Amino acid sequence: MKTQLIIIDGAIIGTTTPDDPNGYHLVDAPEGFDGDLAAVEYDAQAGVARLVLAGVQARRIAAIKAEAAAHLASTDWKLERAREREKAGWAQLADVATVLAEREAVRRSSDAAEAAVLALTDAAAVRAFTWAPDAVHVPAPRLLTHEQFIQRFTPAEWEAMTAAARASTAMDAWMRRFTLATFVNLDDPATAAGVQALELAGILANGRAADVLQDPQPEPTT
Repeated sequence: MKTQLIIIDGAIIGTTTPDDPNGYHLVDAPEGFDGDLAAVEYDAQAGVARLVLAGVQARRIAAIKAEAAAHLASTDWKLERAREREKAGWAQLADVATVLAEREAVRRSSDAAEAAVLALTDAAAVRAFTWAPDAVHVPAPRLLTHEQFIQRFTPAEWEAMTAAARASTAMDAWMRRFTLATFVNLDDPATAAGVQALELAGILANGRAADVLQDPQPEPTT
């Protein structure tokens, strides 16, 4: 049975059906009406109800957020497995990074989908809009364990860094930052800035910053 909208003083105040005996002023709900009164408005001059673009957009964006959350939830087991295997020594930190990139792709593509919805000017197009979580390719972050990062420095460099930290509060803060970290992200601007500062200060030889920040090499398999 077709839904009708109840109009009082030019405002939509509820819904009913044609066989309602209360004698309300009724108009047909517009095509695509899903029960959300905030998504419709009454045109008193034309005597019809229409979908409100902003309301339809809000509903679709809320649905996109829920869809993105569902996609992320479906990868929770992947992230948990990758982290457990990495801790046990059965996998590399790169496996964790791959799952993180997959999850970030969902977030970025859902953000793009929301922006696309807001750019649409037709309510029907908004209702028909679909998106895919793999719409954006996100490179995996370049992650190293704390131990792997330390091994990128020679004993002499490490000794010089430690001495510099005792003499400089800025250097001490940077050393503490990565010493306390479970892993180090080579793509983090703070990581790159710190390593490059070591070279500028003469603690690292010319060109060593690039060596330290280079892509991790795959670990040999047996």
